[in-house]
Amino acid sequence: MLYFVRHGATNWNENKNELGEKDPKCQGRADIELNELGILQAQATAETLRDIKFDRIICSPLKRARQTCDIINKNNLPVEIDNRIIERDFGEFEGLPQSKFDFMGFWNAKNEVKCKNGETIQELTDRVYDLLDELEDSAKENILIVSHGGIGIIISTYFKGKPQDGDYMKYAIPNGKYLTFDFENPNF
Repeated sequence: MLYFVRHGATNWNENKNELGEKDPKCQGRADIELNELGILQAQATAETLRDIKFDRIICSPLKRARQTCDIINKNNLPVEIDNRIIERDFGEFEGLPQSKFDFMGFWNAKNEVKCKNGETIQELTDRVYDLLDELEDSAKENILIVSHGGIGIIISTYFKGKPQDGDYMKYAIPNGKYLTFDFENPNF
């Protein structure tokens, strides 16, 4: 079984606009730490997963994912850091609130918004699928992946199929939450 955990919240995830409304900043490769809420979310997920015996733990190299992983990894198993599950490169959109550009278009394969120095959905998919293809050989193991929202979206497409309408955001997962996938029963 594959368990995917999205890291807990950061200040950028909880960013508010001038009206006090939530307007998350794109933090792709920015190495942002968890905030208090993110720590609480990671602790809650750790509690939920406490009875799962993981055979492998794979984590993004970014701080927010590593901190989440450390909180969940109560048994101090070795953690594999894998750059293939680092967040999508947002290029010129890095650090911008989602309201300042076409965020939904950036995550839509049919009309993907282009950005300078950013990663396309296909480039992101290629590197994540490369790891998942390797992990398929370990289908009988319990594997924990701690990473980012964009990675969770792509992992979901691996098991559930790419969205016909191109809207990858339909697979978005909140901070600190987890999903389970089964290589032997992909539609599980």
